[in-house]
This record gives sequence, structure tokens and C-alpha cells, in this order.
Amino acid sequence: MPRKRGSRGSTSRSQLIEETLISLDRSRGPLFLEKDATAEGYRPDGQRDPVRCRRGENKMRISEVEAIDIARAFSEKPHLKGKEGEVLQRVGRSLSFIGDTSRPQRFDCPLLEDGKCMVHRIAKPIECLAELPDGSFSAEGRRSLERRDQLNGDLFAGRWEFKAIPLMLAHYMMDREGPANGKSGSTLRKEQKRNQSRRSTRSHDPRQGSGPVR
Repeated sequence: MPRKRGSRGSTSRSQLIEETLISLDRSRGPLFLEKDATAEGYRPDGQRDPVRCRRGENKMRISEVEAIDIARAFSEKPHLKGKEGEVLQRVGRSLSFIGDTSRPQRFDCPLLEDGKCMVHRIAKPIECLAELPDGSFSAEGRRSLERRDQLNGDLFAGRWEFKAIPLMLAHYMMDREGPANGKSGSTLRKEQKRNQSRRSTRSHDPRQGSGPVR
């Protein structure tokens, strides 16, 4: 996994990570719309069948950017605060029998709680969201997966890893001095939308006159 960087260039690096997380979150939008439009085979809440998230069937892997997004969500989302320890305990149990490899491995997803994904609407891995009930992917799903790979390649200069969820979370959720320190993509994207809305409102405010908004 990429080494930590020093303070030199850290601001621009932080901005790049934030832009990447915003783009990743934007990639989830069409997939949620697809689920809403195709109710057949999905639970009413849009979640995956929890059986597919357990060791018997689950081999899900995630990328570095997705792991960063999940780790950030646990540090700043109110409903997830205090649950990081529980997730890491489940991660630890999985690490006792899976290997440090990029190949697919079976494990219980540590993000599954009471039959639901803890990060479903805020930092869900793209493949978990894109996979259709029959295990295939739609054209929209494939585009989102390609976009995820591109974002990782751009951020890590082509040197990024794709491993089982417990392996990736163990690295990033326990590294609070690295890129996992900050706001998640969903939070950053909401803030971006609010700022754009404010600028748009001000630009149409007759009290501002015809000149540029300052």
C-alpha cells in the first residue's frame, strides 16, 4: 500500500483525495437510481441479501479509495461513531483465517450489522452496489466499476491494491494519521452541493447588481 507522505505537498494531496472521494460518491448515484427503478430481486430498503455478505458466499474485495472512504465515514458520521471498535473486532476475526493476498477469499463482511450494511447510503463499495441479484452487472454498473478503477489509478499513480474488505479496513481504519483522516465522500459532496447552491442564489440576487458576485 502507498507510503505516507510528508508535509510537503500535503495540502494539494489532501485536496486530490477529497476530489477523488467526491467523484467516487458521485459514481454511486446512478446505481441507487437503478435499484430504485428495478425493485425485482431487491429488498425494499435496497440492501443486499445478508446471506451474500456472509462467509458462505462473500468474497467481496475493495479498492484503496473505497477503504479510505469507509474509514472516514466511521470517524465522522454521527450514527457510526463508537462502532469502529466493533467493526475492527470482526475484521480481526476474519484476519485470523484469510491471507494477505489480492485473490478472492471467503469471509463474513465486517460491515454487516443486524442484516444490514452499515455504510449502505454513505460509503458502500461500488461492486456491492453494482452487483445485480443474479450476480451480473448492468452497463451502468460496469461504468461505475471502471470509474472506481480509474480514480484509484489516478490517485495512486497506478500502484493501488484490491483486496478482501477486512484486509483493506485493517490498514486504513487503524491509520488515523494517513489519508483516512478527514470527511467521507458523501459529506464532501453534500457540502459541495450546498456551496454551489449558495453561489447560484447569490448570482441571481437582484441586490447584487449586474456585476460579478464577490
